[in-house]
Amino acid sequence: MRKIILFASVLLLTSSFVHAQKKKDLLAEIDKLRQELKTTEGELTEARKNERVSQSKVKTMETQVADLKETNATLLTNMSSFTELSNKKATNLQTSQEIIKSKDIQLNAINDAITANDSTNLAIFSQFKNAIGGDNIKISNNTIYIVLPNTTLFGESDKNYVVDEKAKPTLEKIASALNANPNLTILVEGNSNALKLDGKKLIDNWDLSSRQAASVVRVLQLDYKVDPKRMEALGKSEYATEGIETVTRIIIDPKFDKFYNLVKDNMKN
Repeated sequence: MRKIILFASVLLLTSSFVHAQKKKDLLAEIDKLRQELKTTEGELTEARKNERVSQSKVKTMETQVADLKETNATLLTNMSSFTELSNKKATNLQTSQEIIKSKDIQLNAINDAITANDSTNLAIFSQFKNAIGGDNIKISNNTIYIVLPNTTLFGESDKNYVVDEKAKPTLEKIASALNANPNLTILVEGNSNALKLDGKKLIDNWDLSSRQAASVVRVLQLDYKVDPKRMEALGKSEYATEGIETVTRIIIDPKFDKFYNLVKDNMKN
């Protein structure tokens, strides 16, 4: 009986010890699990923190990528515009070069024409200078003209419009030079003083200067056989430009003056 009781006691103690040991192990396991859970929670918190940082970096990188794409698109657009602009500049440069080349040809032609015209004027000037002598023949603004005082042509009377016989030798020399150059034309420009006229024989100074110019043309035509188609008569009344003394001007080939002005205008343009 004692043995049974002893065995039962030992069994009970053993069972209690085993139970106590299991409880201790279980508590230790629980502590371990709690520690692992705490560690896991810490790692999870860190992982979540890292995830947020990573997401922030991703967003930043996405923004940077978008900016780069936009910058790249802008660069491509600018490059396209630059290429187009370069092509336009190249075209404009070629056009400018062609215009400059054309202008050079035009200027060379104008310069050649001016040189030829100047040479012609000089030759004509020399011929008339040799023919009539003195300081009566002048050249100004590329125009050749002969200046004859009205007192030489028409005598001492301001109102006279008939060529004086003393003036005819001079007109004969002019006619000889004109007949030697059949391609030349002349414009005879009459000028008169601001005279008081009676309005009967002479109406006014326009009438007087016109008659004086016509009288010179008539002598050249009738006395010295200058073709009338080569001559024009112009009266300028008292509104002349040759100083105080009244004069008659014989302008040699006035189309030279038109040519000269045309050339100057072309050079300006």
